Amino acid sequence: KGKKGKKDSGDPADFDAKDNLKRAETEIFSLQRQLDVAAQEMQYSREHEREWRERLDAFGTAMETQREDTLDIMSDMSRQFKAMQEKHLHKIDSLEKQTKELQEQLAGKDDEIARLRAEYEKKCAEKDLQIKDLKNRQEQMANEFSEMLKETLDKMAECLDNTDDKPPDFSELQEEDDE
Repeated sequence: KGKKGKKDSGDPADFDAKDNLKRAETEIFSLQRQLDVAAQEMQYSREHEREWRERLDAFGTAMETQREDTLDIMSDMSRQFKAMQEKHLHKIDSLEKQTKELQEQLAGKDDEIARLRAEYEKKCAEKDLQIKDLKNRQEQMANEFSEMLKETLDKMAECLDNTDDKPPDFSELQEEDDE
C-alpha cells in the first residue's frame, strides 16, 4: 500500500526520470519527425533526380537523333551535290563536244562557201567572156551585113545607072549570093 502513494510523492529522482522520459519521448518524436522529413526530402530528391535523369536521357536521345539526322542530311546533301556535279560535268563535256562539232561544221561550210564563190566567180568570168565574144561576133556580123548591104545597094545603083529604062538584072546578084 505504501508504494502507491509514492508515485505522486514528488521524489526528485522520480521527477527527473519522468521528465527525462518525457524529454526522451519528445526527442524521439522530434527525431522521428526529422527522420520522416528527411525521408520525404530524400524521396522528393530521388523523384526529381529520376525526372532529371529521364529528361537528360530524353535530351541525350534527342541529341543523338539530331546528330544522326544531321549526318544523314549531310550525307544526302553530299551525295546530291556529287550527283549534280557529275551531271553538270557530263553536260559540260557534252556541250564542249557539240561546240567542237559545230565549229568543225562551220569551218567546213566556210570552205564550201569559198569554193562555191570561186566557182561562181569563175563561171561569171566565163559567161562575161562568152558575152563579150558574142557581142564582138554580133558586131562583126553586123559590119559584114552592112558591107554586104552596101555592096548590094552599090550594085543596084550601078545597074540602075547602066540601064536607063531597062529593068534591073538580078541574076548577077543571085550568082554572087550563091557563091
